[in-house]
Amino acid sequence: MKAQEMFLKNQQLSTEFDLYLLDHPKVANKIPNGAMLVFLPDFDKNLAKKNRSLAAKLKEKGQPVVYVKVKGLSSSRLEGLSLEVA
Repeated sequence: MKAQEMFLKNQQLSTEFDLYLLDHPKVANKIPNGAMLVFLPDFDKNLAKKNRSLAAKLKEKGQPVVYVKVKGLSSSRLEGLSLEVA
């Protein structure tokens, strides 16, 4: 997997996770300050493996690590979308 592809996949997971936290604020309270979030998607074992490896290299001493396990990813959160071309 190329670095650009890995970046884009993690960017999408990060964005969706941020949106999830807006809907589930109690989950955010479980994340320690300064924690490293590591996305482990069940649907992309290769990305999960690479994220674990990268996290092990980048983790600072004493830094908490939170593994974010994701079972699936919907194609879109948008509902009732309409466009008006002027």
